[in-house]
Amino acid sequence: MATPWEQVLQQVPSLNNPQAPFSYSVTPEGVIVGFWDVAKIQMLGLTGASSFSKDYRIDVRPTADGEIEYVETGNETSGSIGATGGGMKKEFFKGKSTQKSFGFQAGIGGTSHGEPTTAAGWSFDTDQIKKPLFGFLEQQGWQQKKGFFGKLFG
Repeated sequence: MATPWEQVLQQVPSLNNPQAPFSYSVTPEGVIVGFWDVAKIQMLGLTGASSFSKDYRIDVRPTADGEIEYVETGNETSGSIGATGGGMKKEFFKGKSTQKSFGFQAGIGGTSHGEPTTAAGWSFDTDQIKKPLFGFLEQQGWQQKKGFFGKLFG
């Protein structure tokens, strides 16, 4: 039997680890939110400037007794300007995904999450934020809602 959702929500802050690059919280509507501000980099180079920003969010809510569903959203924006012109790229996703990515930028000056730097790197893996959350929920008796094929072959 699943722990009542209200009791689960009260324990969510215990998932937060000051060493982790992400955090968990609860909305007033009773949704568990995992948020990761992956990168906010601005760099100035000898021939131009560049920027990169990436964030990720997972929202988890109950659908039935002992059953949860979740949705992931992510934003990624990059841009550059130099002597030959400039460009910008913006990507957005919403749904379910497994992602692993990393990057590095260097310049003569810049910032990473508002802190001065000449080089900044980032790495991102959805498993890092999902595994502790889903493990915690499973310990409380909550399972992911089965989709059509999960019901058919489960």
